[in-house]
Amino acid sequence: MLNQITDSFFSKLMEKLVDYVFETFMDKKNLESTLETIRNNLISLSDKAFDVEEKIKNAELFCKKKRKREVEEWLKHVNMIKNEFRTLESEVETQGFLRKFINGDQAAQLNAKVHQLVEQGRYFGELVVDVYETRGEALLTTNLFGKGFKENLKRIWNSLKSDNVSSIGIYGMGGVGKTALARHINNMILEKRNEKHVCWITVSQVFSIKKLQEEIAHSIGFNDLSDEDNEDKRAARLHRAIRNNFVLILDDVWENICLQKLGDPLGLEGCKLILTTRSFEVCCQMGCKEKVEVEKLRKDEAWNLFKQKLGQDIALAPEVEEIAKSMVKVCGGLPLGIIVLAGSMRGETSIHVWRNEMEKLRDPNMVQDDKEDEVFKILKYSFDGLDLNHQLCFLYCSLYPEDFSIYKAKLVKRFISEELVDIRKSTQSQLDQGYSILNKLVKVCLLESVSELSVKMHDLVRAMALKITKRKYMVISRFSLKETPSEGEWIKDLEKVSLMHNGIMEIPDGMSPNCPKLTTLILHHNPLKFIPDSFFSRLDNLCFLDLSNTRIEKLPKSLSNMENLKALNLSLCGELVDIPNLGKLKKLRELDLSGTSIKKLPQGMEELVNLRFLLLDSAIFLDILPKGLLLNFPYLQCLRLPYEIKAPIEEIVKLKHLEEFLGGVENVSDFSKYIRYRQTQLTIFRIIVNGGVIKYYGPGFIHEDNKNEVIIYQCDLKYEEAEDMGMLVHDIHFLTLHECKGLSNSLLNDFSRMKKPSSLKVLKISRCTGIEGFLTNKQFLMASQESKSHFLPLWTLEEIKLCGLQNFIGLIHKIGLAEFQNLEKINIGNCHEIEEIIEVREREGLVVSLPKLKELCLWDLPRLKSICNAIMFCGSIEYIRLTGCRELKKLPLHFDPTSHSAPQTLKQILIGKRDREWWESLEWKEPTHNHLLQPMVKFL
Repeated sequence: MLNQITDSFFSKLMEKLVDYVFETFMDKKNLESTLETIRNNLISLSDKAFDVEEKIKNAELFCKKKRKREVEEWLKHVNMIKNEFRTLESEVETQGFLRKFINGDQAAQLNAKVHQLVEQGRYFGELVVDVYETRGEALLTTNLFGKGFKENLKRIWNSLKSDNVSSIGIYGMGGVGKTALARHINNMILEKRNEKHVCWITVSQVFSIKKLQEEIAHSIGFNDLSDEDNEDKRAARLHRAIRNNFVLILDDVWENICLQKLGDPLGLEGCKLILTTRSFEVCCQMGCKEKVEVEKLRKDEAWNLFKQKLGQDIALAPEVEEIAKSMVKVCGGLPLGIIVLAGSMRGETSIHVWRNEMEKLRDPNMVQDDKEDEVFKILKYSFDGLDLNHQLCFLYCSLYPEDFSIYKAKLVKRFISEELVDIRKSTQSQLDQGYSILNKLVKVCLLESVSELSVKMHDLVRAMALKITKRKYMVISRFSLKETPSEGEWIKDLEKVSLMHNGIMEIPDGMSPNCPKLTTLILHHNPLKFIPDSFFSRLDNLCFLDLSNTRIEKLPKSLSNMENLKALNLSLCGELVDIPNLGKLKKLRELDLSGTSIKKLPQGMEELVNLRFLLLDSAIFLDILPKGLLLNFPYLQCLRLPYEIKAPIEEIVKLKHLEEFLGGVENVSDFSKYIRYRQTQLTIFRIIVNGGVIKYYGPGFIHEDNKNEVIIYQCDLKYEEAEDMGMLVHDIHFLTLHECKGLSNSLLNDFSRMKKPSSLKVLKISRCTGIEGFLTNKQFLMASQESKSHFLPLWTLEEIKLCGLQNFIGLIHKIGLAEFQNLEKINIGNCHEIEEIIEVREREGLVVSLPKLKELCLWDLPRLKSICNAIMFCGSIEYIRLTGCRELKKLPLHFDPTSHSAPQTLKQILIGKRDREWWESLEWKEPTHNHLLQPMVKFL
């Protein structure tokens, strides 16, 4: 019996050991695979970071720009993630796989972080912002009205020049013009061309010392705070970094701020502080030596401001003018109220309309708060003048944090998700309607245009919006929350809750808000990791749920029962792997899983028959799409797939309502098939044609702002059908050819069957064999007269970038330059055979005109002897970069013979540090030309 027991024991033990060895082996293989995936992804990420850094450096050197804060933070995190990966690799090598489970988790988390950084890098848009001689940023200003403003401006300026005044407080009621006055001071300091550096920071009611410290550090170009959490140590570093003659402007201060925590700027020679606040007491608490009150406008000043903002081309009729003056009087001399009122009445001439609007302002039911918020009545009046749709969109903007710059594109997408536009129309029509609404809100001055890309709300306007939505909206944003509001704060009347941009890490277990009317919940940009199953149990009418950019790993099962949900945003949840069954969510119109770590699609997906938007881009672990799945979504308008998945073209072409597609196809033939089927209705596509083994994003990143972009990667184009090749220029705006074989010696041969002129704006070709040039005189002469008008795909080109082309010998050979009239950038590098960039026919004359050319970058061209065989007239040239072109003898730049200065637009010439001697030996048509250009030359 004992032997039997022993044998049985050892038999089971051996089985367990075999299982353990097998599992260990599989874990080892899985970990090795994950590490290899991370390694490949990091290569692409590093390449992207290198390109970003290169562009930033050039912009900083040549264009008086500085890097955006979000880009700077992104680059820091890229370096940090590379160090983390090296550490993980080292641990695996030294400790073997004894810690396989820990290392496996670390690897998965690290891969998710890499993926999140890649995704973030897609949404930068511009990498840099303008600076004013690197001493600060010039701000948008409006004309200052009234004698008081001019007197205050003079008083503040004299105080700044005085050695006895180190700090100035500007105070007054909300909407009176304190910020406008401070903006003028900011710009005056910069315009004086002295040594003072100006740092403008908007503080607002909710702020953190660390955030203010980071703002100051960014302003002075100091990047050494990220590794230190202690506020006092950070302050000490700031103090050492701040230069003398530093002016700190703190706008919208609500309480006393310890200046020592901000680097003690007043302890440095020549440094000054300017602050704006509604409170005279704050001026005293912060020790302001000079206190300047901004008072309301006088009657005549208010009227002049109103007329200017009204912007009438014709004079108002006398009876209308009388009514208008009465309306202005209601504003009580507050500039913000006058501006908003004028915006509401702009374009109106009928006395009946003016009389009716005056009655509305006199309505005793119009809400008016205490003296501090007198302007509220005017703001509410302007709001009431909007139709319901514009009102709802305006109120939605109040869900963002105070003083928050809101990207228009993202805001309009939220309008679409919330069905605040006509969802029966096409995606483009919905976008147009959304932007039209935003423009109207800016026009009536309820939103302020920060730039072409963003808008913001004045804090008083936002306060008015939140008063209108009291008990319906709960908005607590911008780093003030570390945990969710208590369950008692979630009252039954709530319709929208925004807790975006906070520090919420988890929702307490058992929490179950009773909000039967709640339709919108936004938890975007929180370090949220856990949501209990109970949380959604009583949110039956929730329609829009935004958990994007959180650290959630799994969603509660109760999500499966939210049958009224219409939009579920989980984008950039890099640690999310588990999503419950979605089969009951039949009203779901939008599902965004981009940037998640899911390995398979949620169960029940085939039941989402009303889906309009399916976003799976950058879901890098998702390697398969169930066959036939897309056919369940007949109304699909937008489809984004991971580039690693071969898109099922046969299914996609059957989606009758599809307007936007992002993804990868296997070859040019598939792409051509797709375009032929979709060309009648598809408006946007971003596609990688992948003929090889793609490493994450292959040769580059498809950019969110680049509509109709195609990357051809590792394809052999020699055997492609001519008709398919012709499709490569069909409505494409951005085309990249990378590591492709089979290109003809002239690119035009590959596009020989174009049926209409190209819309190509940017063309990039790198590491492709065969191609020698774009266009030759022989090709042009052989073309029929009829086809010459549309034969050239270069007419619309704005940018050409060529790199690593072994056989490339020239861009244009003996042909006219009419097709280059829109060209803005030429970038050619690492092409060792090229001897001349452009060779024009002799009868074209001595001067070649490239009227829009702004950038000329030539690098590592060892055999280049000539840029052009004629003088190039580049009336818009801003930037020239020449490195490694030592056979080049002269620059074909045209100088106005009557001028004694370099081209007015030229800002910088960058020469390689080792090319100094070559530069000094260049030949010039006139000896003075070298002297005129010398101040613009920098050597790297």
